[in-house]
Formats: sequence, structure tokens, C-alpha cells
Amino acid sequence: MRNNRIFLLLFLPLFLLGGCVKPEARTENIDIVPDTRTETVAVSGEKFLADLYFLGDSTTAHMATRAKGIAPAHVLAAKNRYLNLDPKITAAKIVNPETGEEETIAAVLRQIQPKYLLITLGVDYGVYYYRNAPESFRRCYEKLLDAVREACPDTRVIAGAIFPVGQSSPVITNEMVDRANETIRALAAEREIPFADNNTILKDETGYLAQKYVYSEDGIHLNAAAYEVILNHLAELAPEL
Repeated sequence: MRNNRIFLLLFLPLFLLGGCVKPEARTENIDIVPDTRTETVAVSGEKFLADLYFLGDSTTAHMATRAKGIAPAHVLAAKNRYLNLDPKITAAKIVNPETGEEETIAAVLRQIQPKYLLITLGVDYGVYYYRNAPESFRRCYEKLLDAVREACPDTRVIAGAIFPVGQSSPVITNEMVDRANETIRALAAEREIPFADNNTILKDETGYLAQKYVYSEDGIHLNAAAYEVILNHLAELAPEL
């Protein structure tokens, strides 16, 4: 009997220790932790688009009727849909979505104070008229950025690439567009604001606006399919913007 007690005293701690160590259980707990990174990005993109306002020329103005998934009131554009990037840009009028009145860009932004603002501007005037004067194009764009920053200093401004043109574009070429976009990209880098390249995603293998995205014979304006691609791209970029 005494020997049995000694045996139990010697080996009982080993049995108890062995019962507490379960490396297999720890491994299983790690393996079953779900990876939610994809879900987080998707939610972030959806929230970003809900908070995003768009400012631009005719290619932006048409988003109000052709782009699905955004509020038309978030599309800031001129009444006639054309907005020239020229030295008078700060005096140009856009429609205030809250009042329906035409006001300067700064006046509208001062009232709205958007969380995010994507600027896509230049194809109505700047790309062609400043095709050989990149510094003039730059000064006009800088003038706009200064006015926006003063009106809504807490807004996250995003410089958007000008969209490509199709083969049927009579005057504007993609070489002109690309040069203007390089100016915008460089200016965005200097000011430490994001640059959203919504240009290359719309091009076909020849470098033109893909025919499936062309709305009009001028090869400049976009259809609903193009805007869907743009919005999906922006949603994917959301964590970086």
C-alpha cells in the first residue's frame, strides 16, 4: 500500500502537467480566426463613395444621370454642364445642390463642406487650349486648388485624371490628355494630395477610350458602363485616398 502511494505521489504531477499542455488546441484556435480584410475594404469603399462629391466639367456632370450608386446631388457641375479650366475658374458658377442657385465653386463648397472631393477637370477647355503651354494649365489648376482649400480646409481633395478620348475625337488627342494628366499628377504630389488614375482603366489596347465606354460621336463623353468602372476603381482605391 505504501509503495502505491509513493507511485501516485511521483507520477500524479506528470499526469496533471500532461493534461494541461494541448498544443493541438492552440493551433486550431489560430486556424479558425476568420480573415475579414476583404470585408473591411469593401465596407470602406462603400462608405467612401457615400461621402464623395464630384467636381468637374461635362464628363463629370453626366454622372448625375448615368452613374448608379451615387447621389446626383453629389455631382457639382455648371448649369450648362460645361466648366472651363481657364484663368476665370474661380469666378465660374456651378449649381448649388442645396438651393438650386448658381454660385461660385468656393461659395458652394463653403456651404457643403464635403468630406471628400474628387476634381476631374480639363477636357472642356484646358487640355486643348493649353496643349503647348503646360505651365498655363498648371496655374489654372493651382488657382482652383487654392480656392477649394480656402473654402473647405478640412475636405480631403483628390485630383482625378482626365479621361481618355476615343478614336472619333476630332480635336483632342490622348497625347494632349496624357500631358495634362502628368501635370496634374506632379501638382498633386507637390501638394501631398491623392491622385486617382481613372484614365488608364478606360483605355483599350490601342490607348484610346474603349468603344464600349463611348457615349457620343465626339469620342469624349462616357456612358453608364464607364462610370460603373470608375466608381468600382475608386472604391478599391478608398483605403489609399
